[in-house]
Amino acid sequence: MNASTTEGRIEIDGRIFNPFSHDFIRNPDPVWQVLLKDYPIAWHKDLQMWVVNTHALCEAMLKDNRFTPNYRMWEHAPPPTPEAEKNDFDRMTDHSLFMVTPQEHLRLRRLTLPAFSRPVMSKIDATIRSLIVDAFDQIGTPDAFDVYAELSTKLPVRSIARMVGVPIEHEKLFHKFSNSCVKATRINLPPKEREQAIQDSLEGFDYFKREIARRRALPHPGDDFLGSLISAREGDDSLSDWDIIAVISALITAGSDTAIDLYSYLVYALLSHPDQYARLKQHPELTENAIIEMLRWSAFGKLPFFRFASGDIEFAGQRIRKGEAILVNLTAAWHDPAKWERPNEVDIGRNLDGHLVFGAGAHFCIGTYLARTQATITLQEFIRRFPDAELAGGDGEIEYDYGHHNARRIIRLKVQTNLEAARKAA
Repeated sequence: MNASTTEGRIEIDGRIFNPFSHDFIRNPDPVWQVLLKDYPIAWHKDLQMWVVNTHALCEAMLKDNRFTPNYRMWEHAPPPTPEAEKNDFDRMTDHSLFMVTPQEHLRLRRLTLPAFSRPVMSKIDATIRSLIVDAFDQIGTPDAFDVYAELSTKLPVRSIARMVGVPIEHEKLFHKFSNSCVKATRINLPPKEREQAIQDSLEGFDYFKREIARRRALPHPGDDFLGSLISAREGDDSLSDWDIIAVISALITAGSDTAIDLYSYLVYALLSHPDQYARLKQHPELTENAIIEMLRWSAFGKLPFFRFASGDIEFAGQRIRKGEAILVNLTAAWHDPAKWERPNEVDIGRNLDGHLVFGAGAHFCIGTYLARTQATITLQEFIRRFPDAELAGGDGEIEYDYGHHNARRIIRLKVQTNLEAARKAA
């Protein structure tokens, strides 16, 4: 038996679900279907957390405020740091959207709305478009190229850096900062690796403290994203420096590391379904729907979302103890046949009402706009420049980073452009 029951608790182990196995990383759907059919919710003895898998249960959990993203509620969380010993990562965490009370979370969301206004987002659109167009210009017109090397590794951090106002000369620092912020929040990493990530983040916090102070000293802090956060007011209320840094850190966590996979998997999903590529070329109005559908199908996270029980809770027939961790297994939910007909197929015209691609509930992904913008511009440029593209060798000569801490990361995806054949045919 690969599963057992302890005092009514359904239990599984790595023989049923091992998100780090090579077979799973290459082809996860068979595992997801077992989880969806036989283990909608179960305690994972190896991961030492609950795993919630079906679309209905994942949605219910994300909307249930008894389950918090605050990892300080975790039974294995490190002890609180005394105030006098806190570093800048600790101070940011105190103000994090994932850690504050529901009331404070609503306050931060309200005050940050001006930074997501149409005028600010329009400027961000123009900046990101320029970055993406430039990346495609650098690719040029080769017979073939590697999507990971030419797009995935170059654009995500640059895009979010420009969004928050980091200039080119500080790009290397920001890249280190973004990587360390992501890793420092992953409870599945060994404590020493998380601690190293925290230490690696401190230089970035110094940069943003100095930049916010510089902007506040100006007659006007600017009308870009960072300037809008500094200027935000609601009556006498405004965002503190650490509120602003916490919002930036949340954007980084949501929109930098995961966006690396966004580029690779968009192209992989599209070109591995040539009928859908042809359909999108004929119907560009389907682009936004196509992006969500391809992200749903790609489902590139190993351990997507964590929640923690704020008390002893009965959920879906299981008793979850206060402090226990829960993996909200959205990648499985996105392939749930109870929600999606033919879930393992890409259909860019699919009715996607009720999807959970960007989460749900109070903590709906803050990086949604950035992800949609990057994906839209990338698809537009890719189709315009490589209308006859195919996956090289039939599968893109695909390679994975089997050791990545959270993603089924593609580190090689070769595209055959067929430009020379098109020129000869013309």
